[in-house]
Amino acid sequence: MMTVRILCGALALVTMPGHACEGLEVSDARVMESPPGASVLAGFATLRNGGDAPLVIRRADSPDFSAVEFHSLVRRDGLIRMTVDSSLTVPPHGSLAIKSGERHLMLIKPARDFHEGEWITVRLFCSTGTLEVKMPVGKSG
Repeated sequence: MMTVRILCGALALVTMPGHACEGLEVSDARVMESPPGASVLAGFATLRNGGDAPLVIRRADSPDFSAVEFHSLVRRDGLIRMTVDSSLTVPPHGSLAIKSGERHLMLIKPARDFHEGEWITVRLFCSTGTLEVKMPVGKSG
């Protein structure tokens, strides 16, 4: 299983030459499989910024979904609420975890049902360009 995760992590990053988000690396990218007919799926990854300045991801999209949003779970007044984030900022020489139970990609209205072993494409838009990420679909848990 560890070999599969390492392989998926290595395959999860595909850049568009000349248009990449400079300094951004993506690892552990994955999308959790949902029941048939689900209207949303969740995506996760670790973003690393190798540059000297903060890297801002202003939006994301996918040909496989009608919309992609950045969501966070926040505790407020003893309740956990989901909020929509307008952007993601990866600190210089740092990382930002997009993980279950915290921050995630909300993949809205899939074009079809996706199953374990398939791949989803998500594009991240930064001030320096676009990064296309191939995310494997896996079982929840």
